[in-house]
Amino acid sequence: MAHSVLILEDSKTQATIISKMFEKAGFAATCVPTEEEALALLKSHTFHLLVLDVFVDGHNTLDDLALYRELAAGVPIAIMTAGHMANPESGADALNKARRQRVMFLLPKPFYFDDVKQICEDVGGYWARREDTALAS
Repeated sequence: MAHSVLILEDSKTQATIISKMFEKAGFAATCVPTEEEALALLKSHTFHLLVLDVFVDGHNTLDDLALYRELAAGVPIAIMTAGHMANPESGADALNKARRQRVMFLLPKPFYFDDVKQICEDVGGYWARREDTALAS
């Protein structure tokens, strides 16, 4: 069974490119353009990875990380951002904030397939270890 990834990305073009990268790495990708849609899906579906854009519709997704973690307990999170053109420091600030909140993966845009592939391999290993631990219990 393929692992699944929920991608929150408000740019349709970027969502298509990013989802194709995850699919090429063997993950089943579901893309949504709004935080409301992402949160609704988390209430009804299970994912193996969340990939969240920071700045979506004028909102900072990092402000809601606790809610994502509550709805998808134990699911690794990757944060991606290019920042805002009006504030050149916003991308670095967002990634540092995500790191301080112990987000597992940071993806500064633009990123490449090799970055996605590495994350997918790490996530696959994460879930394999959890399964091994559950079987040993």
